[in-house]
Parts: sequence; C-alpha cells; structure tokens
Amino acid sequence: MGEKKVFGVVVLVMAYGLTVTTLITAQVPSTCNEYEPLLFQCVSYLVSSYSNPPTPRCCDGARVAFQRANNDEAIKNLCSCLVDAGPYLNFRPDNLVHLPAACNIQLSFSMDRCIIG
Repeated sequence: MGEKKVFGVVVLVMAYGLTVTTLITAQVPSTCNEYEPLLFQCVSYLVSSYSNPPTPRCCDGARVAFQRANNDEAIKNLCSCLVDAGPYLNFRPDNLVHLPAACNIQLSFSMDRCIIG
C-alpha cells in the first residue's frame, strides 16, 4: 500500500515539473533559442532574492551562452533575449548583471548596459 502512495507522489511531481517546464519554454521568445542553457540552468539564481552563488551547472550554461555571443549581432540577440524573457521568467535584473562576475566569466561587452540600457 505504501509503495502505491510513493509512486503516486512521484508521478504527481513529474507531471508538475513537466507542466512548469512547458510553461517556461512557451514564455521564452524565439530569439532565446541559442541561449537556453543560460536561461534554464540559471533560473534558480536569476529569480532568487538571496545572495546565494550560482551553481556550477548554471555557470556552465552561462559560459556556453556567453561564448555564443561572439559578435555584435549575437550580443544584440542575447541582450534582446534577456530583456524580453526576463520579465516573463521573473528574472531579477541585478542577478543578470552580476552573473558573469559570479561565474568568473570575462565578457567582451557590458552586461549592465545590455540589461539596464
């Protein structure tokens, strides 16, 4: 009997996770396709109001996304993606600005200017 309850809870949690992931994916503009590693692997850091450091997985995703922003047009696309997706995903602008430094990633552009203007 206990195994059925545990299995039911596991199925419920999996269904909830799938629903949340689907909603988040639907809210991300198509301009963000190249930058999904940053968006999805860093979501807990980017929405947090606490000063917890980003996870290694987040920093890996951020590194991949920032490496893809390797020319003026790609940087413009990344900035547009973050500005457009941020409000839908409840990202804190300060967390976006501080992410590169928190992950020890050197950028060829200013995240502050990218996010805040």
